[in-house]
Amino acid sequence: MSLEEYNKKRNFKSTSEPEGKSEKSDKGLRFVVQRHAATRLHYDFRIEIDGTLKSWAIPKGPSLNPEDKRLAIHVEDHPLSYRNFEGTIPEGNYGAGQVEIWDEGFYEPEEGDKSLSLDKQMQLQYTDQSLKFTLFGTKLKGSFSLVKMKGSKDKKAWLLIKHTDKFALSEYDAEEQTESDSAVSQYLAQKRKKKKIKPNKPNREKSFSVNKQLNTYVQPMLAETAKKPFSDPEWLFEIKWDGYRAIADNRNGIQLYSRNGRLFTKGFATIYENLQLQKHRMILDGELVVFDENDEVSFQALQQIERQHAEVVFQVFDLLWLNGHSTVELSLIERKELLKEALVETDYIRYHDHIEERGTDFFNLIVEKNLEGMIAKKKSSKYFSGKRSGNWLKVKNLQREQVFICGYTAPRGERKYFGSLIIGEMVNQKLQFRGHVGTGFSDDTLKKLYHLMQEYTQTECPFSTIPPTNDVPTWLRPKLKIEIKFTEQTNNGIYRHAVYVGLNQDTIEKNTIPPEVKNKVEMPYSISNPEKVFWPESNITKFDLAAYYQQIQQFILPHLANRPQSMNRFPDGINGINFYQKNAPDFASEQFPTVQVFSEHSNRTIDYLICNDETTLAFMNNLGCIDFNPWASQAFHLDFPDYLFLDLDPAENNSFAEVVYVTKTVKNVLDEVGIPGYCKTSGSTGMHIYIPLGRKYSFEQARNFAHLLMLEIHYRLPELTTVERSLKDRPSNTIYLDYLQNRRGQTLASVYSVRPKPLAPVSTPLHWDELDEQMLPTDFTIKNVPDRLSNVGDLFKGVLGDGIEMLEAIEKLESSANASEL
Repeated sequence: MSLEEYNKKRNFKSTSEPEGKSEKSDKGLRFVVQRHAATRLHYDFRIEIDGTLKSWAIPKGPSLNPEDKRLAIHVEDHPLSYRNFEGTIPEGNYGAGQVEIWDEGFYEPEEGDKSLSLDKQMQLQYTDQSLKFTLFGTKLKGSFSLVKMKGSKDKKAWLLIKHTDKFALSEYDAEEQTESDSAVSQYLAQKRKKKKIKPNKPNREKSFSVNKQLNTYVQPMLAETAKKPFSDPEWLFEIKWDGYRAIADNRNGIQLYSRNGRLFTKGFATIYENLQLQKHRMILDGELVVFDENDEVSFQALQQIERQHAEVVFQVFDLLWLNGHSTVELSLIERKELLKEALVETDYIRYHDHIEERGTDFFNLIVEKNLEGMIAKKKSSKYFSGKRSGNWLKVKNLQREQVFICGYTAPRGERKYFGSLIIGEMVNQKLQFRGHVGTGFSDDTLKKLYHLMQEYTQTECPFSTIPPTNDVPTWLRPKLKIEIKFTEQTNNGIYRHAVYVGLNQDTIEKNTIPPEVKNKVEMPYSISNPEKVFWPESNITKFDLAAYYQQIQQFILPHLANRPQSMNRFPDGINGINFYQKNAPDFASEQFPTVQVFSEHSNRTIDYLICNDETTLAFMNNLGCIDFNPWASQAFHLDFPDYLFLDLDPAENNSFAEVVYVTKTVKNVLDEVGIPGYCKTSGSTGMHIYIPLGRKYSFEQARNFAHLLMLEIHYRLPELTTVERSLKDRPSNTIYLDYLQNRRGQTLASVYSVRPKPLAPVSTPLHWDELDEQMLPTDFTIKNVPDRLSNVGDLFKGVLGDGIEMLEAIEKLESSANASEL
């Protein structure tokens, strides 16, 4: 594609986007990710190839989780200059909305002829529709692939995939990596507000107190977030004020406005008066702050500036224009030297000083003085209006506290499960309202907390007086305690900028294996850190996990024996980092059986662990393996599976009762074609049905037969099920009938495996007559499955028995299908 399509779609008299012109880069290949609120929020991923930015729209944003294969829609090429674009695309223009730079940096190809230039290597990869590269960004780092989806109905559909490396994470949400003061987020909030609030008749009295929005204004440079303080002679360090960011411009009259171009008027008269005392024409960047009676910064007093008298101070830290000349191309240290000479300081307009090099010591002083944080700025940095830059970094001084969850509000927009937590504290044995916590949650955390909270719901408000919540509340008994981090506590006790950190384990009901059971279990392999809590919401430890498997070893080992194991490791429990490991640790191959399997996909030999006894069970538990994921085939018959499986995978809004209903339909089909089937809960939200094959058929034959079965089930339940593999094309609220996992090396969680989900559910086999629409996946857990097995035995034993006669079954299936059509 050329830039012709890009230019054709845009009216450059109306939009500030750069016009598409051919350019050349001589400073390495660059990439940019722009967060774009248009018709829908999405992320634009752009990489420099052959003088343009090849571009893909990614609805969910990029991810550092290798399990997330992000859909990327290929769009028109953009000019290289577009990588610096941020701002508003006016209504009526293509892509109308708000754009900001989310991440940027350089990248390099990972494969190709090294005798060619980097750009030429990427051109060849692009022609092959399979790109492999390393990103060197601030947020996105490490190895990635961008590949065309073969066979997709959408010819522009690609996938962006993170490779497993030191930068890979088990959970990642691009939205959580977005700055809290994001212009795009503010744009979306205003857009939602306009949709919800109907305009009232004009109120003349109120119209005078509403701040005026400027049409043309300077957007301030923004800072990225640093995880910890540092010292560096190339940097300077300033106090991070807790106030309003403001730009002052006295070139033509006096304007004092916010980062979004809204004029500060009522309550700021003193600042306007002191700006009139300036001797030079300037554009100043700084922060409006209020000091309380203890000479401490008070954001709360600043918010109430229009209702009470308070002395506002304008702390000025940068100079963008001076006496007819722009200063943004000067280095920061040069701008600050000019500012110090040009600024007329008063009691209300002050030069904001800094220290150089000693950032760590400075931050320690900030913590001691209980200030909001520190801003680190590179001395040589230029000023980029409206851009978030790694040359400016903010380091927050956050306090921590433990509070009770007293309720939650409904989710909004794309958020699922709940919007925010309503929190409280016990003061003199009385519950006090402390505000809301709406950030710090991953998708998985939202889900886990929501299900955990259901046990504590109640109709009555737990507070003596119903507090002013930000939405309709669902109240809880104050039993669950969480840790939060925050910037300050207001006069009425509300925690500002509260962020969720985690659950307090001591306040959660303990659901461990009884101590008398623990004492009966002799561990055949030493468990390190046995008291480490793996399930915080239930206080189930690493030792509890290993003890469970030792109790039920006689039932699970036949289903693991002689099968390669793909290890899914959770070294710090279900809320920590997890990763898949196929190669057995080097030291393990000397103590435990392994099998070497050549992988054509990765072009290497993998040394898989084999779990044939209780010692290997305990060894794998010690590595952090919560569930067991064996191959469907054994080490000496790798191409011929012992069984095939049908995976019923519900969508987010499907109930488990619907999954049970589909499972019963599977049973009906199997009965009609005269073949046995064995069902088990997945231990998560779905169900698995296994059919014995007795190593008589290949994986391809197994998959094709599974496909025929699933087509018949879908024919009978067309509104409730789907066989569409693509998530994008799948109808909502339908259960995916997954047969494609029947292939060499693919795994499901073994029968009797504990799952890394809240309450430690177990993948449990059932009698067919036990299927009940009232049942839940959490009915079978690490606590009760050992007793169940003692009573019912191994209901899955038949899975390892004689295989079906597939041809006879296919003939009966075809006859049944024909009868259905008649």
